[in-house]
Amino acid sequence: MHDRLSYLINQVLHHSATEAEWKELSDLLDADGDGLVSTRIEALLKQDIKAGDIPYDHQHWDEVASRILAADKPAQTPLKAIRGNGRWRWGVAACIALLLLSASTWYILQRKIIAPITRTEQEQPDVPAGTNRASLILADGTEIPLDSSINNSLAQQGNTVISKPGNGRLAYQSGSVLSHEIPSYNTLRTPKGGQFQVQLPDGSNVWLNASSSLRYPVAFTGNTRTVELNGEAYFEIAPDAAQPFIVKAAHTDVQVLGTAFNMMAYDDETSVKTTLLTGAVKVNNRRLYPGQGASIDRQSGQLSVQEHVNTEAVIAWKNGLMQLEGEDIHVVMRLIARWYDVTVVYNAPVNAHFRGIIPRNVPLSQVLKMLEMTDEVHFSVKDKQIIVSP
Repeated sequence: MHDRLSYLINQVLHHSATEAEWKELSDLLDADGDGLVSTRIEALLKQDIKAGDIPYDHQHWDEVASRILAADKPAQTPLKAIRGNGRWRWGVAACIALLLLSASTWYILQRKIIAPITRTEQEQPDVPAGTNRASLILADGTEIPLDSSINNSLAQQGNTVISKPGNGRLAYQSGSVLSHEIPSYNTLRTPKGGQFQVQLPDGSNVWLNASSSLRYPVAFTGNTRTVELNGEAYFEIAPDAAQPFIVKAAHTDVQVLGTAFNMMAYDDETSVKTTLLTGAVKVNNRRLYPGQGASIDRQSGQLSVQEHVNTEAVIAWKNGLMQLEGEDIHVVMRLIARWYDVTVVYNAPVNAHFRGIIPRNVPLSQVLKMLEMTDEVHFSVKDKQIIVSP
């Protein structure tokens, strides 16, 4: 069987597999209950990659994955949208892309061929992924935990009713408001390992990423709609030309009429980044167009504009994914630390960069297992602390 597997993988890698060979490889994977086929595939790929025989072709790997997954999905579906029974499964295409070249390029797909780290290997329980958790701080300082609140009305401030209509979502419904009324402010705060959505009094929707906070009035009065952000959020703003929407973060003012954009302003990042998906915004009076991103250095205050941003990657967190576009190990570990509520320690300098997509609902062990497939970095976990080694 080893010789046959070698032949089939070679056919796939070099764009030469026939329909019958595709089916044969798929059948072998379907029958691979003990993981022997997957282990053999992984070994073959590592051998071929070290020899430098495998070319990288992004379009080809998408085709490879689609062909392998065709038995599970009768219709052609974008890879990022494919799920099965709420769990991700990884396939031979994942192995191929995971092990491609030394550039740490990988894609996580559906068939599960890489087993999670067991408790014996870890010597402790696994760390679960983050969930819909947040706290609402009212104007009088009252704090309401939103992870355990029932789905109904939570509070009323003035003529504004605050409710939790569903899991992971908060909503404000304003009654009549006087233009000269002094607004009361609420703060929505997510912890590490938490995320939440809020519909503001004007109908705008905001998704908060982990370890973030948004301060906003319970009713928008005056000439502008102004909120304050710390951390990361995705905004879909209700249009109102007479009352522009403004987001304030460190060194940054984003002025909006009606649009969708992402803003990242974590204290532990070196810059504040704004990425525009639709509409138009001004970042410190510099106009952005859809697909552009603005970055403001926290130390110098200097603004730079990136012309063509992969907006899908920027907002992947909102869609339940962690999409990496060549980020180095330190950026990746900060993302993991926020979402899994862990701390990170480096044993020695590590130089590794990553590209690929990780679902945000898998436990920590599986994420680290995937990163370790590059052979450029290794991890150990103890008491919610990740120790990183080259």
